[in-house]
Amino acid sequence: MLIKDRLTVRQFTLLTFLTLVGDMILIYPSLVTAYGRQDAWICSLLSQPIGLLVVWILFKLHRTHPELSLVEICKKLLGPWLGTILAAGYLFYFIMGAAICLREVGDFMTTQIYLQTPIRVILTLFICPMVWGVVNGLKTMGASSELLAPIVVVFMILLLLGVLPQTEFARLRPILDTPWMSLIHSIIRGAFSSFGELIVLSMFLPYVASAPHLKRDMLLAALGGGILLSMLVLVSLMVFGPIFTQHGFYISYTLAQKINIGNFFERIEALMAIAWLISTYFKSMLYLFGFALGTAQLFKLNGYKPLILPSAMLMFAAAVLIGPNIIFYTNTVMPAWLDWNVTVSLIIPLFLLLVHRLRSQRNKPPAKRLTS
Repeated sequence: MLIKDRLTVRQFTLLTFLTLVGDMILIYPSLVTAYGRQDAWICSLLSQPIGLLVVWILFKLHRTHPELSLVEICKKLLGPWLGTILAAGYLFYFIMGAAICLREVGDFMTTQIYLQTPIRVILTLFICPMVWGVVNGLKTMGASSELLAPIVVVFMILLLLGVLPQTEFARLRPILDTPWMSLIHSIIRGAFSSFGELIVLSMFLPYVASAPHLKRDMLLAALGGGILLSMLVLVSLMVFGPIFTQHGFYISYTLAQKINIGNFFERIEALMAIAWLISTYFKSMLYLFGFALGTAQLFKLNGYKPLILPSAMLMFAAAVLIGPNIIFYTNTVMPAWLDWNVTVSLIIPLFLLLVHRLRSQRNKPPAKRLTS
C-alpha cells in the first residue's frame, strides 16, 4: 500500500460529515429550493433515505475488495483496459471536484468579504494549507478533523438558534402545492448534490482501522449531515421565503447577517464563513488527496507525494478556467455536475457490483453431484 497511516473510525466518521456538508452549507438551500419552492424542506427530508442508500452502495462496493481503493477496484473488476479508462474518469471527477470547491471559495471571498482582492490571491492562500495537509498524510488530516469538526457543528447550531425569532411558518404555505415533477427533481438534487459527492471516501476506506461498526458510524455521520442541511433549508424558507432562498447565492451567509438578539448578539456572519471554510477545506483536500493517490495507484508508482504539487497546480488552473463568474457557474456547471454525481455515485457503483456478482458466480466451483 502507498499509505501506511490508518484512520480511526471516529476520524473517518468526522471526515464523512465534513465532506457531506462541505460547500453545501452555503449553496444547498438554493439548489433544493430552485425546484422544490416552499416544499423544499420536505424534498430535503425525503432525499435522506436515497442519500443513505447511495452511502450503503458505496460501502458494499468497498466490501467487495476491502484492501483496495476505488481506482484499484475498477481495474480489478473490469480488467486493465476498461478498468483504467473508468479509473481515469474518476480521477478527472476528483480533480474537478477539488477545483469547484476551490473556485467557490474564491467567488465567495471576492464578492462578500475581500471585494478588492484578486481571486487568484484568494485561491493561492487557500490552496497552500490544503497542499500542506495532503503532504502530512491521513493521520494528520484525521486528527485535524477531530479538532475542527466540533467548531463547524457549534457555529451551525448558533446560526439555527439565532434566527429562530425571525421565522414564520406562514412562509411555508401552501404545503405540497408544487408540481410533482418539480418535487421529484428537487428530491434528486437534495440526494445527489450532497450524498453523491461522498464517492471520494471510497479512496480512503481501505486505510480505516477495521471495526464492526464502521458501516453504522458512516451512515450515522451521513444522516447527521443530511439532517443539518435539511434544517438549514427549513430555517431559510421560514425566514426569507422560497423566492429569496432560491435566488440567493449564499443564503446561509445572508441568514447569519439577519441575527440580532437584543442588539447584542449580532453580526456573526464571520462565524458562518469560518464554519463553511473549514468544511470546504476538508472536502477539497480529500478530493485533491484522492486524485494524487489514485494517479499513483493507476500508474503503479512507488509513492504519491511527488504528485501533490503538480496536482495542486492543475487544480488551481481548473479553478480559474472553470467559469468567468458565479452566474455562469450556477447556470451551467451545477446542472451538469448533478448528472455527473448521479453517474459516479450510483450508476457506476451499481454496475461494478453487478460485475462482481457475475464474476463471483462464474468462478464458484460447481456443486458436486450426489451419487446413489
